[in-house]
Amino acid sequence: MTSITAIAGTANATARFDAAFSAVIGFCADFCGGARQGRDIETRYAALACKSTTDLARLGLTRSEIARAALTGARN
Repeated sequence: MTSITAIAGTANATARFDAAFSAVIGFCADFCGGARQGRDIETRYAALACKSTTDLARLGLTRSEIARAALTGARN
């Protein structure tokens, strides 16, 4: 709290702080979103990799297409 009140003396400093803070928060949100998307892809890949060749064929997939299907969000 002390560091925030120390730079809050002028409107220009406050605006710069707000912009920098927003940029940091935006970066963190984008990073967390990317990590969440990666985990979703991992989950889909694992679910498809466990299926038999027959089950994959029912989905219209071959074993070599599992990675693409995991990235594109094919149903599992």
